[in-house]
Amino acid sequence: MGNAIQDWLNSHGLGAIAAAVLGVIVTLALILVVGGYWIVTR
Repeated sequence: MGNAIQDWLNSHGLGAIAAAVLGVIVTLALILVVGGYWIVTR
């Protein structure tokens, strides 16, 4: 598992890593916003 991650990090640039992190953050933020809206409007 660790070797696979290391290989992926080596084969991809910093831009891809930053994009992946941003994608995760945006996804979590959307889940929180939509979930909060859904809870409030129930």
